[in-house]
Amino acid sequence: MNARLLILISMLTLFTVCQAAEKEPQGRYLATPLKGDYYVYGGTLSEKLPPTAKDRKVSFMFSGELAKDLFSQIGSDVKHACTATAGYHERRKGDLVCILDEGEYSCYLGLDVATGKSTNGVIC
Repeated sequence: MNARLLILISMLTLFTVCQAAEKEPQGRYLATPLKGDYYVYGGTLSEKLPPTAKDRKVSFMFSGELAKDLFSQIGSDVKHACTATAGYHERRKGDLVCILDEGEYSCYLGLDVATGKSTNGVIC
């Protein structure tokens, strides 16, 4: 009887460990991972200067579901968009710029690291 109990406990332990290994790790506060990229620079985006300790900015670009959601929430298309190409839609709210182009959503936001304030994250 002791052998059966030992086998049963071992099987339950192994089953629990296997289930725990199959679960995907949860993000910070159930956060969803981002798709996108970033660019670190100094000066302005158009100058493409190397960043310095006193002049460091970051331009973030993200796409996917977050960009689609933000695009739909920040209002209507701007009157003077970066291009007049058919199928191109641009929306802005402060320093946040979201674009729908050829069915793909993307958003841009900049950060001035020295001040901690937002800035433009895309040139247009």
